[in-house]
Amino acid sequence: MSITSRSIQKLLRENISGGEPLQVSPEQAQELAEDLVTRVESLAGVKRNDHCHHYHRYQGGSGTSNQPTDSLCCCILLEESLERWYRNHTHLHLRRSPEEQLWVELDEERSPVPISDINEVVALIQAFRQRVNQQQAQAAKRQKQKDLKVQAIIAQVRKIAKEDQFDFATEVDSVKLKLIIRLSDNDYFAILVPFNQFKTVLPKLRTAIRALRETYNSGVRFKTHIKRGYRRSDWIRHQDL
Repeated sequence: MSITSRSIQKLLRENISGGEPLQVSPEQAQELAEDLVTRVESLAGVKRNDHCHHYHRYQGGSGTSNQPTDSLCCCILLEESLERWYRNHTHLHLRRSPEEQLWVELDEERSPVPISDINEVVALIQAFRQRVNQQQAQAAKRQKQKDLKVQAIIAQVRKIAKEDQFDFATEVDSVKLKLIIRLSDNDYFAILVPFNQFKTVLPKLRTAIRALRETYNSGVRFKTHIKRGYRRSDWIRHQDL
């Protein structure tokens, strides 16, 4: 989920008023649910999900005879994000309570009050999608800025490597670029370039690399904490630049 639980609670408070809660029969609840789905399915990223696992728990008002529970009117998928290791879904559930009121649950956060008009739920979905789109745009902007910094660092290092004749490799994560300088077949050292210090570090790379290589060539040896080895294919060879 790209939006925090606190932000979802805020969206629910802002859009679900609870002023005059609807009182609906099961048939009326289903009609409102169908109307809701029809009105929001045209929004990008929004679609009905009749295979939501909540249907198995709530459809038909499942529960003990002494403790009636909500019945699930509809399930709407609002966001589907593919993370590196798992698939993450954000759903909106419209429920009818035993008191004949309609409640909204957004990513397992229940509205603090019942809904007064189905338009409130439409506005909630629109606000949620707007927030998602804003976050996606911001993430794309950050990724573009990071990519430009990576390109600038590698271009600078390629120039230095060609002139000073050394091989190097790089690793990139969300906050930094790790520059690995090859000293010999068995020895190498790493320089970490945080993206938030990009402008400060980049002009100093040549001096830092040259000083460390000269120190190594003088006979001084370094003890590093680089655990992984680097294959021949990992290195950018200065002869190829």
